[in-house]
Amino acid sequence: MRTHASLLALAAALVTSACVVDSGGDTPVCGPSTCREPNRGQCVIEADEARCLCDPGYVARPSGACERVSEANCAEHPGDGAEPDDCQARARPLVPDGRPHPQSIDPIGDLDFFRFEGRAGRIYAVTVVPEGGSLLPRVDAFDQGGAWLDSVDGRPRVDMSFKTPTTAPYFLRVSHSPLDISAATGPYVLTFTELGEDDHGDEPDFATSLVPDPTDSVFGRFEYRGDEDWFEFSALSGRSYRLHFDGASSRVLPVVEVYLSSDLRRPLFSRRNPTVEFTVPSSGTAFVVLYMPDGSQGSYAYNFLD
Repeated sequence: MRTHASLLALAAALVTSACVVDSGGDTPVCGPSTCREPNRGQCVIEADEARCLCDPGYVARPSGACERVSEANCAEHPGDGAEPDDCQARARPLVPDGRPHPQSIDPIGDLDFFRFEGRAGRIYAVTVVPEGGSLLPRVDAFDQGGAWLDSVDGRPRVDMSFKTPTTAPYFLRVSHSPLDISAATGPYVLTFTELGEDDHGDEPDFATSLVPDPTDSVFGRFEYRGDEDWFEFSALSGRSYRLHFDGASSRVLPVVEVYLSSDLRRPLFSRRNPTVEFTVPSSGTAFVVLYMPDGSQGSYAYNFLD
């Protein structure tokens, strides 16, 4: 089974580590002995687990260590009015209200960090448009522990959407793209909006229920890179099932995989055809999983028949 991160390259992304603690019970607990690593004593409950983060005034490094914020790991320099903002510890607050935020990458090597409060299962969209100069912008998204979520390099503008899996702080980083060999600077305008909930869940527990019906079309959209849409139905052994996709030019044709609830690691098959016919070896709950092989976005529609 694929994960969002496995579909995307991590090239040139800043990746830092954070410790996730197994609480050993049904209820996660942040206690005095939960977080014992040096300078990593901040305990938060995230996705029903206790997680250890760097202490305030410290920043997570690619090595995994938490270092005190300094010029060495969070540059201080002249620039726009948001400086200093070159690391997560000094990120500027951002709300998804769609308002323009003019800033600049200056001097060479400048990084602009933004912090926002993400909500579980919500999809957010960020746009960065260069305003003159030679800047080719890049946007990276990180969770509160510094774990990388996604990135997009501008051509020349950036349009990126991503999903926040838990309710927690998240971070955006704007920089000059490493795909451009020149050392560029310049102004840009950032806009940030919340698009709403994912239309179909990304895992079995949040799958959309399906019932074979020749008169009812199922609509969906891959709303961010690497999005998966899960559907659940009650399967009968030996019965033939069919998915027929709308072939309109405005639609994408996804890969179809079918899983039995008894084995969610290995699909019964993987196909990418306008019509997919199949049977299942045993009765019970089954899942139809749709995704784009290159992780791209787009809308689809299909009928589920038996």
